[in-house]
Amino acid sequence: MVATLTGIFGVENLNLAEDVVQEALARALQTWPFYGVPKNPSAWIMRASRNLALDVVRRRKVFRNKQAEIVRLMEREKAGPDEAIFLEEQIADDRLRLIFVCCHPAIPADAQVALALKTLCGFGVTEISRAFLTSKAAIAKRLTRAKQKIRQAQIRFEIPAGEELVQRLDTVLQSLYLLFNEGYKASSGENLVREELCKEAIRLADLLAQHPAGNQSKTHALLALMLLNAARFPTRLDSEGNLLRLE
Repeated sequence: MVATLTGIFGVENLNLAEDVVQEALARALQTWPFYGVPKNPSAWIMRASRNLALDVVRRRKVFRNKQAEIVRLMEREKAGPDEAIFLEEQIADDRLRLIFVCCHPAIPADAQVALALKTLCGFGVTEISRAFLTSKAAIAKRLTRAKQKIRQAQIRFEIPAGEELVQRLDTVLQSLYLLFNEGYKASSGENLVREELCKEAIRLADLLAQHPAGNQSKTHALLALMLLNAARFPTRLDSEGNLLRLE
């Protein structure tokens, strides 16, 4: 949802996208117990988030300059993903597109992966700090600098072409690897294994492997590694959810 909203309202409104999604989730918790869960919960949250963001953007001067683009993109979302038209060498997935934005060379290298994990994967500062074996304060500073750079450099929500796209590939693959790694053995929470994170990493890696720029041996190698380890999921935990160790 954050990725989709970022595509509509611009990368400079990344913080806004994160804030309105959180607000929409809070409103869902407040209203659903009394009025019931809607037939399509994710669509409800997406619509609420989009309306909240639109209210904020309308109050800003920037709306006048971006109005036509926002209307066009909102119509695309209304039409549904099957009717969205993308050029052959574009990546038709908002989350994967945003990963490439997070890995923009204008953003400090040590902050690119951290920003991707925070923005797209929903990782908290604690989870990211464990992945990088560093302090939470250091990660918080990296994220702040990265978001400031996005605003200053006016980075657009678009996939680079040609050699520039290829140059970002290694960082994108690292982000997907860390996403899978967190799901394979969660660093926080009640569940030792978070299969939904692994499945999302596999989905994005597979999508990337089908793209002309991502169709490289290292992409396929990472995807194969993920699939090999995912095949062990049924035998990783016992009936009580405890981790089974190889003897």
